[in-house]
Amino acid sequence: MSETRFTIAVAGPGSVGKSAITLQFITQTFVRDYDPTIEAGQEEYSTLRTHNFMNADGFVLVYSVDNRKAFEDIDEFRGEIHRAKDSELVPIVLCANKIDLPKELHEVTKKEGQDLAKSFGIPFMETSAKQVINVDEAFIECVRLVKKKNSLKGKKTKSKKDCVIM
Repeated sequence: MSETRFTIAVAGPGSVGKSAITLQFITQTFVRDYDPTIEAGQEEYSTLRTHNFMNADGFVLVYSVDNRKAFEDIDEFRGEIHRAKDSELVPIVLCANKIDLPKELHEVTKKEGQDLAKSFGIPFMETSAKQVINVDEAFIECVRLVKKKNSLKGKKTKSKKDCVIM
């Protein structure tokens, strides 16, 4: 039985919990004393980021609910993904991370996240790596979108072959 593999990139501004979500998904652990990653979200890493985006099948796009600026930067990351993939039809799940934080620390509402995702035409999820909320679900949804896109691509390819044969 052949195994299908997909590459899912976790993208977004710095300090939003991308590594925490990834570690939680892969190892089922949350690291409390975390040494911040050299931020691939920084401008100096845009070439590397673009290369990684080109090779990804789908994306988990993350912002933190306690960071208004990160939320406002999401559209830039989405645009960078579309440019790297040379397509507007890219499997992306938008995640509002750190929802375990006290409400008074939230700078972005759930409705704002939902509205942004709706305007992009992509799914929205609230996540917390710390409390293990919707982390697996975000990656599963992304893989589901990748599979759906690939099956549609396969149907289009098949249709083209049928037309050529005729």
